[in-house]
Amino acid sequence: MVKPIRLMGQFPPLSAGRVVRQVIVDGLLGQWRLLLTVALIPFILALIIDIGTAITLDLRGARDLVASPETIIIDIIALILIEIIVGAYYTTNVARLLGIGSKSGRPTLDEDWRDAFGAVAVRLLIFYVFGAVLLGGGFVAYLMFRDDLPTSQLAPFIIAVPALIQLYLYTRFSFVISAAAVGAPYTFGDSIRATGGITVLLLGLNLVFSLPLVVAQLALQTGTASFPTFGLGYFAVMILTQALFLLRVAVFTIINLVCFVNRTGWAPGARRV
Repeated sequence: MVKPIRLMGQFPPLSAGRVVRQVIVDGLLGQWRLLLTVALIPFILALIIDIGTAITLDLRGARDLVASPETIIIDIIALILIEIIVGAYYTTNVARLLGIGSKSGRPTLDEDWRDAFGAVAVRLLIFYVFGAVLLGGGFVAYLMFRDDLPTSQLAPFIIAVPALIQLYLYTRFSFVISAAAVGAPYTFGDSIRATGGITVLLLGLNLVFSLPLVVAQLALQTGTASFPTFGLGYFAVMILTQALFLLRVAVFTIINLVCFVNRTGWAPGARRV
């Protein structure tokens, strides 16, 4: 799907039009059958985890106790399993099939795949832990200092500033995900250097393509509280939520893979970037 256009290690500017065309035409539209095929197992896994979480909360009588410690712990476990484990599984398959290719058109679960999956999962975990610390710290600061501000209109910025910092760092470090998935030895420092000069482009692409999917997924997850437990509407929302989750993962993976390859000139078989 993506062809390198320059020597590795060189970081010239990227054409926004070319990148968008590759993401939409070559990636999402051109490879939709492959994306759906490799999404089946992650979708089933995510749905099982979601349903298992709902059943656990319901049996323990904690489904409506959003702020209870028990509910928070169960939700965090589900988040880790879905966003990191299932997300890393799908990310690895999409990146390797589009970036490296396969004669069979299916991912080969060999040692290289297992190494790539582990590396992607670890990097996603780092992103989530760091984001949780930033956003959690912002929320605590909001609760502590909101009444001491000269005007209440400044209070939302206590949370907004850490969120923006997290988004910026997430963008600058994003290449480590694509690199790990295709087996390229790429560090966080390498990602910082490679994304320099295209930060606005990466931010714009993720905000335009990924943010609406995040908002829609959160809205659906919040909306499940208004449905009868385990009714048809409840399961329909669960299914749509996990479909949006996998679409978000595919979009994020394709955006970063396209930018990573065109920015660094990485090609299959290359060991150093």
